[in-house]
Amino acid sequence: MMNLSEKQNLHFDVSTGLKRVLGRELITDDEVAIFELVKNSFDAGADSVQLYFGDEAIVIADNGSGMSYEDLTGKWLFVAYSSKRSDRPADDFRNIAAERRHYAGSKGIGRFSSDRLGEEVVIQSRPRGETNTVHRLTVDWELFEKDAKEHFEKVPVRYVKQGSFELPAELDEFKSTLKHGTVVTIQRLRLPWSRQRILDLKASLAKLINPFGEEIDGFGIYITAPAEEAEDKRLIDSRTKEGEGVLPKDLVNGQIGNFIFSTLQDKTTFIRVTIDGDELHTVLTDRGEVIYRIAEPNPYQYLSTAGFRCEIYYLNQSAKVTFARRVGLPSVQFGSVFLFRNNFRVYPIGEDGDDWFGFSRRKQQGYARFLGAREVIGRVDVSGSDDDFQEVSSRNQGLIETPAVVQLQKAVMDHCLKRLEKYVVPVSWVDKPDGLTDDLSRLMTDPGRARVTAAVANLVDNEKVQLIEYSKRLIDLINERSSDFETSLVSLRSIAEKTDDKGMLARLDAAERRFDDLKRSEADARRVADQALEAAAAANRRADTAEAEVETEQRRAHFLESFVSVDSATILNLHHQVTIYAVDIAQQIENFLTETAGEVSIPRDTVLKTLEQMAFLNRKVMSVTKFAAKAKFKLDSEKIETDLAAFIYDYIEQIARTTGSARLQIAAENTHPGMKLRFNPIDAAIVIDNLVSNARKAKASRINFILTQENKSGLTIHVSDNGRGLAPGTNGSRIFEMGYTTTMGSGLGLYHVRQALGEMGGSIELDDEIKKGLGLVIKIAAKGRKV
Repeated sequence: MMNLSEKQNLHFDVSTGLKRVLGRELITDDEVAIFELVKNSFDAGADSVQLYFGDEAIVIADNGSGMSYEDLTGKWLFVAYSSKRSDRPADDFRNIAAERRHYAGSKGIGRFSSDRLGEEVVIQSRPRGETNTVHRLTVDWELFEKDAKEHFEKVPVRYVKQGSFELPAELDEFKSTLKHGTVVTIQRLRLPWSRQRILDLKASLAKLINPFGEEIDGFGIYITAPAEEAEDKRLIDSRTKEGEGVLPKDLVNGQIGNFIFSTLQDKTTFIRVTIDGDELHTVLTDRGEVIYRIAEPNPYQYLSTAGFRCEIYYLNQSAKVTFARRVGLPSVQFGSVFLFRNNFRVYPIGEDGDDWFGFSRRKQQGYARFLGAREVIGRVDVSGSDDDFQEVSSRNQGLIETPAVVQLQKAVMDHCLKRLEKYVVPVSWVDKPDGLTDDLSRLMTDPGRARVTAAVANLVDNEKVQLIEYSKRLIDLINERSSDFETSLVSLRSIAEKTDDKGMLARLDAAERRFDDLKRSEADARRVADQALEAAAAANRRADTAEAEVETEQRRAHFLESFVSVDSATILNLHHQVTIYAVDIAQQIENFLTETAGEVSIPRDTVLKTLEQMAFLNRKVMSVTKFAAKAKFKLDSEKIETDLAAFIYDYIEQIARTTGSARLQIAAENTHPGMKLRFNPIDAAIVIDNLVSNARKAKASRINFILTQENKSGLTIHVSDNGRGLAPGTNGSRIFEMGYTTTMGSGLGLYHVRQALGEMGGSIELDDEIKKGLGLVIKIAAKGRKV
């Protein structure tokens, strides 16, 4: 009997049951099991991993640093030992791998993932520096199942030396280049790998390493499945005959990759946030245009050396269509914002239904104000040790919560998603047709540019934020005639002061003076015109009722009566409106002469902008005189509220056709059910008149206007003519810019069209479907801008 005072040391005894706990019961998914093996290849410094699916075996082969006999016996066969931990010796075989990489795994349990896939695993490995020897281990996992009381270390693992790697014949080309590396062959498979299972795995692996189209450390994964080659070829042949390409997701064999994001970058809005030490950097890009680039102090101390990088893309309707066409499935099924630790995917973050970042919970609190997981897609990268970023042991439950992980989630929410949201919501969401557009056409209007300017001004209204760069195309002075001009001045001044842009501040001061002068002169003109209109109307009333007592009064009455026989009110309104526009033109001339007094030479841009203002006002005069006699509303009102589609159709039929040239046939078709909108009728007239004028200059004999309702809202107008079309060398994306022309024209017509449409909440773009002549598409939102 043992004396109670006696002491002795006890120790754990490990049974063979540990294999099942660390294998099939811990790694519960076949895809995750393969991920673990691929991670091992990555950590070994491989640049190529071959996945082979045969009828009776799976092979994972890489050209990494490989393992020596000592590595196999002292480390690989040492249960739960991880040579990736920070305390590994300097000569460890993992250190031979590429120095730039962080390790994807670190628990030392990935070796048991093969048990999930098959009953037997064969390891072949040759380290760098050895030439004629391949070390081979064979592990029969079923031997561990026979007796749960058997000691783990008592189960035999067979080892032999061989002269070279043994690989399936289909991998001979890879084998010929394989000087060092590791080959894992899994035999006696637990489940067959059908075509669909391999395709599902391929889709997951694409998201595992490379969903953004960027090569990660030169790491490529290739699939070879001989049984599926015939079906791959059949698909390629059938799609080729139909004139279509095969989506990568539909083919089993070949390199795994997903390059959809390189396509999306030019078609949607995305934000990129990086942390470098004490600084946090943000770049927001909208359809290829850098909107802003800022820097600010980094508030996340745990992320200062973690290589934090986040890219989030806003998927408007156009981007979702592009995504589905290129990838072959809706973006929501692909996933949302993925998290990558040490360049490898952390599951299940970003999967459909997962809300690790909290996007969906927040979306429910403000559906019309917040971006949710279904509207964004992206990637967050972070690197670091297990102390900061450690995966849950089951490998499919994300990261264990640590102070660094809490800051990671906050950084993604506050500095990535919310920053993107503060641009998308006020700039794009208020203009629904912008969501159907994959270019900047709707933002190049004055209202669009004003929205962008306001969004950036709100962002930089913070003393800690340094504005490094911003879009000069979108954030600049808008036209003084725009209803958004005054509010835009405030935003621009904020940005100019932030960047200490003295040139911009001087331009703003000058623009403000011009605007004030125009407002004063217009107010004076309007007062005089109103007085004249009232006097004429009073005289007209007297002429109708009073008897002619003196000859001069008779002459005045006769004069007025001659107008009344046409339409007195219409003529007087015509005079009223033309008076206002004429005074505006005079004020533009006076402003230009004042600003350029004493100048020997004047920049072309300065002259062009002044002439553009006068040309636009002159077009207004021309439009007024053209249809004033037939209009059923008073032109002394700047805006009317009526059915826009019907108005445009009536204007084409009753004004444009009757005042046009006999050489140009003008046709219109209106199937729109009606869209009530408050707008300036002169703007609508300018749009039609300019398009007709352009068709005439292009020697067209016919121009068609087709007004329809598309997408159950808004007005779409397809315009086409059979003229000469765009001149060779014309940049189609620039034809709506002020002064751009490849002919002897002014380059103002289409610019005026876009500006007038912008005031109505509309846009214009080229119609690529029209091959002969010129085709244009006009889109006007159902709910007009508030006026």
